[in-house]
Amino acid sequence: MKTNTNYAGIPQDLAQLEKAKIVLIPVPYDGTSTWGKGADKGPNAFLEASENMELYDIETDTEVYKQGIYLADEILENGSPESMVDAVHKVTKEYIKRNKFVALIGGEHSISIGSIRAFNECFENLSVLHIDAHADLRKTYQGTQYNHA
Repeated sequence: MKTNTNYAGIPQDLAQLEKAKIVLIPVPYDGTSTWGKGADKGPNAFLEASENMELYDIETDTEVYKQGIYLADEILENGSPESMVDAVHKVTKEYIKRNKFVALIGGEHSISIGSIRAFNECFENLSVLHIDAHADLRKTYQGTQYNHA
């Protein structure tokens, strides 16, 4: 999928990188999943569903999309888990350095490694809150430290 549509169907003038405060990076990666495959379909499903959501947030009385949301090109690197992590790290850090609020749409858990590394290099005292049904804290799994476990 080439991401040439706007997130949630927002107006084109709010979807331009130069004006947007927020960047969404799709990473349809499923290279180390071992049980149920399909995480690579997550970004497309998320973006498709976004076209039917309400853009007004009643709890905060805001419309965040008006700050601009740029939908970046997908990161399609899948040569190895290490190369995917490196690609995510590089792209995430580029947007952070442009003073963007960056969010990733995955893909399996392992896409987080590169983005957390990029944030850690750009921000002091970074904390990561990990919420999952299981800890996923193995040092290595299936021969690589870059994996979903």
